[in-house]
Amino acid sequence: MSTNPSNPTGTNTDREIVLSRVFDAPRELVWEARTNPKHVAQWWGPTGFTTTIEEMDVRPGGAWKQTMRGPDGMEFPNESIFQEVVKPERIVFSHGGGKKGGPGVHFTMTWTFEQVGAQTKLTIHQLYSTAADRDRVVNEYGAIEGGKQTLGRLADYLPKLTPKKFNALVVTLPSDREILLTRRFHAPRALVWEALTKPEHVVKWWGCFGNYLSVCNMDFRVGGKWHYVMRGPDGKDHSFRGECHEISTPSRLVATECYDEPALGSPKWKTTMTLEEKDGVTILTSRVLHPTKEQRDGHFNSGMEAGAGDSFDRLDGHLRGISPHPAPDEFVLSRTFDAPRELVWKAFTDPEHLQRWWGPKGFKASVKKMDFRPGGIYLYRLQSPDGHEMWGKFVYREIVAPERMVLVNSFSDENGGLTRHPMSPTWPLELLSVFSFAENDGKTTFTLKWSPYNSTDVDRQTFEAFRPNMAGGWTGTLDQLAEYLAKVVKT
Repeated sequence: MSTNPSNPTGTNTDREIVLSRVFDAPRELVWEARTNPKHVAQWWGPTGFTTTIEEMDVRPGGAWKQTMRGPDGMEFPNESIFQEVVKPERIVFSHGGGKKGGPGVHFTMTWTFEQVGAQTKLTIHQLYSTAADRDRVVNEYGAIEGGKQTLGRLADYLPKLTPKKFNALVVTLPSDREILLTRRFHAPRALVWEALTKPEHVVKWWGCFGNYLSVCNMDFRVGGKWHYVMRGPDGKDHSFRGECHEISTPSRLVATECYDEPALGSPKWKTTMTLEEKDGVTILTSRVLHPTKEQRDGHFNSGMEAGAGDSFDRLDGHLRGISPHPAPDEFVLSRTFDAPRELVWKAFTDPEHLQRWWGPKGFKASVKKMDFRPGGIYLYRLQSPDGHEMWGKFVYREIVAPERMVLVNSFSDENGGLTRHPMSPTWPLELLSVFSFAENDGKTTFTLKWSPYNSTDVDRQTFEAFRPNMAGGWTGTLDQLAEYLAKVVKT
């Protein structure tokens, strides 16, 4: 907890109390915890207090009525009226209340939410009518210490709103010049190292979704240099350069990197990447050190977090595609079709073919949109035998024709917005799918690897419990494909 730096008591003017704290959570999450009554009731008040919320209407003119109870049972009824609500930046409200039966106190409170990298700085200004009112609240109610304890409880509560996700990218700012990225992969360290250090792999996953490497030159040795050019969907190129300084296979890599673009100033940063393996899971940690805080902030605010997230997601899909062994969280199913690979590939990639067989047996599919390219979307509708409709979506991540495609699939609405499974609220919101196609003597073996993507532990448990249902659904779908291929081959 920090207070106004010029006054360690937490006061600014003689009528004001100012408190602030930096939370290791994004601003939208801190805003949700502060404005949703079901969350506020869990942390509001100093240590040992409980809060009952009778009403909380977070809009200009809306009321917030709540009663705090101290450890000794004393009640503190309060009522506030929201004056200004600017999501997710600022809340202003008038506040009145105090000890039950007491004279009460009134003041105006302003909460500001500032995004600082991956963290949020929350600042509270309490403005009283007179200095005497401010002093009475400080001395009788312990307002400064109570405010610190309240924000401490919020800090303890926020992690509960961010369920642990196995393969989520974690980004922190441990110092003024550093960015720390951590990501887990269901793959052995040796395979992850190979995918990071060999250009034939790097070209398959490096860069944002919808982009690709038009240049991937890598001299992987101490003193060796590398040069990547990432081309976007609009044809615009972005160039990056680096130099290796330390290599300890397969656990540690140290390099300097920079944007190869004069307009960005081309500041260099030092990246130390480490890989640790435990029980077949590889933890990749990338510590990015900049010469100055200003350069760190410029790099971070340029979209670095989103770009790294995209690249690591693409790497995850690539690893699952090239791994000879399924990961523990994967559902794997194979089927051999009496048809050449080019035909089977076309059945998956041509909407005219796809809608004739896609879905479990008895279901009918129709294609609303199909943009078959990395970053493109396949949006479809399924109709069950009883007329029930559901929508689904694929987002293509990697396409290696006619061998493999990696995609993220989900239930959706008719416009492509994500929705949950219609029968299970804890089914993973998104799934990572790897489709592989291998040809042998004119026949094609299709292998599906399906796993929870960016999911919580509860999502993953639901996925595990649904394995028999998945086997039935996919078997029926592939049965329809086999029947369709047989008709096409005959004609």
